[in-house]
Amino acid sequence: MNTAYSTETNRTALPQRKKWIRKMVRYRFLYLLISGALIWTFIFSYLPMLGIVMAFQDFNIFKGFLGSDFVGFNHFITIFTDPIFLKAIVNTLYYSGVILIVGFPFPIVLALLFNEIRGTLFKRIVQTISYLPYFLSWISVVALFYAFFEMSGPFNDLKAMIFGADMERTNILMDPENFLGILLGSHLWKNVGWSSVIFIAAIAGIDSQLYEAAVVDGCGRWKQMIYITIPGIWPTVMIIFILSSGSLVSANFEQVFGFQNLYTVEQTEVVNTVVYRMGVQQGNYSIATAFGLAQGIVSFLIVYVVNRIAKKLSNIGIW
Repeated sequence: MNTAYSTETNRTALPQRKKWIRKMVRYRFLYLLISGALIWTFIFSYLPMLGIVMAFQDFNIFKGFLGSDFVGFNHFITIFTDPIFLKAIVNTLYYSGVILIVGFPFPIVLALLFNEIRGTLFKRIVQTISYLPYFLSWISVVALFYAFFEMSGPFNDLKAMIFGADMERTNILMDPENFLGILLGSHLWKNVGWSSVIFIAAIAGIDSQLYEAAVVDGCGRWKQMIYITIPGIWPTVMIIFILSSGSLVSANFEQVFGFQNLYTVEQTEVVNTVVYRMGVQQGNYSIATAFGLAQGIVSFLIVYVVNRIAKKLSNIGIW
């Protein structure tokens, strides 16, 4: 009985294998094009995952993986009991949560506004201007902000023009209370234009006949946007939000690290900066790996839960 089943399975598998080989030969150039991305992803995203074992060791770079002592979950206990780590976790959730919730609607609104512009030339100019900051590196953005808000910079000059020359000059980047506003403002300035591209593409995919029918029924631009445009891009909005929810436990390292200074660093540490300082600067690779592993697991769980909720409420999900 088992022999007959095995023979039948082998007979079925052979045609499937031949079909797969034929596809590989037929689309060989497409596979060749994608091979570079697959190799890069494997080398830099999957191969380093072998280093996760360091999270459960008292890792010594000279002893290596095999020689280092196994300590179990000690590093994870340290992460969730040490005040420095707990402060970094709270800051990460706070900063990332505000940037996600407050910043997420801006690209959608911008895409809707672009859709209402009728002049093609003006529309292209405005769109191009909104995209440009995205192509600046974060260190360039940080340098621009520091130049703008420094004591002798344009921000203080503008304040002096409004409130008088005897006004005290200050640098708002030196105050930890302003750190969240700086992060949110720089994030929006740099990313909102480019992030709107995907929503503009989603709007372009809406059937034009729906708008024509709405015009016949007497709907103005506002009602067209409410009853056609927004429902038409809603699946895209939900998918992007689900994927973005994973960033709640992962603040932008370059942005945060760049804006930190001697006056703010103590109060504004986040998970990524702590991992950098512990892992790279202090050589404590085990605790940094444990922090990174916990961060990745929590990110996945958040995406999973948000996806399940979205699936139940709107029947839209990424799986």
